[in-house]
Formats: sequence, structure tokens, C-alpha cells
Amino acid sequence: MIMIKNKIYITIFFLTVFLSVNGQEDLFKDFAEEHKERAFCFYPSTLRMLNIAENPEFNEIVNDIDKLLVYKLDSISGADKLYIKMIDDFKSKGFEEFVFIQGGGNDMHLLGSPQTDDREFVGIVINDEISLAFYLKGDIGWEQIPKMISSFQEGDFIDVLDLNFTEFD
Repeated sequence: MIMIKNKIYITIFFLTVFLSVNGQEDLFKDFAEEHKERAFCFYPSTLRMLNIAENPEFNEIVNDIDKLLVYKLDSISGADKLYIKMIDDFKSKGFEEFVFIQGGGNDMHLLGSPQTDDREFVGIVINDEISLAFYLKGDIGWEQIPKMISSFQEGDFIDVLDLNFTEFD
């Protein structure tokens, strides 16, 4: 059961990583900064540092990511669906909805920029256990993600979303 739960978290995390920031970054930050519990900024080098098992597929995929912002959101933003306005703002800027999942206590939105030159993705993942907002600028090999996720084993990656930061507060 724990292994399945960890794989779900890893899958959610990597979906956020592999969904491809400056043009729309401020629009994202306006929402996320107001509702965050914790924020993370990743570049290819810092993403590779999380890969303690040195999974070569993961390292190859993150090479084309320019920047990834991940915000762990407060409970109010998910419960009150405050993220809907941000999603609507991105749609009004021309972002297209790639994924929409709702039901069973889960909400997921993934939007992407239609431009092929400057790939940007924004998304929300909300369920009973976690609320995340992410913004990614860059590109990834979508076709490689299933193979990479199936090769994950427990302990292969550092789970930054579960680190205890209270000693630093």
C-alpha cells in the first residue's frame, strides 16, 4: 500500500515536472504566492540532483526543461477552488486545456501554450492529500514518461514535497 501511494506521489510529481516561464510566470505567481505553504524552483541541474538512483531516462527528459516552479498550496485554495480564476486567466491568454480531471475528490488541470517555440505549461493537482500548482517552461519527451515511471523504485528520488522544513522555519 505504501509503495502504491509513493508511486502515485512520484507520478504526480513527474507529471508536474514533465509538463512544460517568464511571459506568463507573473500570472502564475500572482495566484500561487498568495496561497502557498511552500514553493520550489527547479532547473535541470537541481532536478537531476533529486534523482539519487541516477535514472538515465529521467536525466535525459529534464535536459530540455528551462525552469519548473512547484507550489504546495494551502488547504483553502483547494477547498474553495480559488485556482479556477488562474486557470481562466491562462485560457484568456490563449493557453489550451490539455488535461481536465474532476471527480472522486480529485481535480487536475493542465494547460499549455499553443506556441511551439516557447513551450509553457501550467497546472493544478488537488486531492485529499496534496494541493499543488506548477508552472514549467521548456519541453519534454512525452513518449518517454511511461517507460521512466515504470522503472521507478522506492528510494530512487528525493521527495522534496515531503521534506521536514520546520527546523529551518
